Amino acid sequence: MQELGPTGSRVPVGTVAKAVPFVGVFIGAGVNSAVLGRVAADAQRYCQTRFLCDKYGMPLPTAPATDRDDDLQTDAT
Repeated sequence: MQELGPTGSRVPVGTVAKAVPFVGVFIGAGVNSAVLGRVAADAQRYCQTRFLCDKYGMPLPTAPATDRDDDLQTDAT
């Protein structure tokens, strides 16, 4: 870290320490954006599926109809 600058010049640790939070903010914002985009796309597909099933009187497919909490329950013995 001490010889990170151009042509081997020294970069003070304080300068690097000031830049680290900004790098973390940008990385966190990118990850949050990607996750939120996937959640929004999944929610839209789910709503479209529910609408079409209601409109045409079809049952909801088994994957969206099952509750994930049912799969995680274990015997309390």
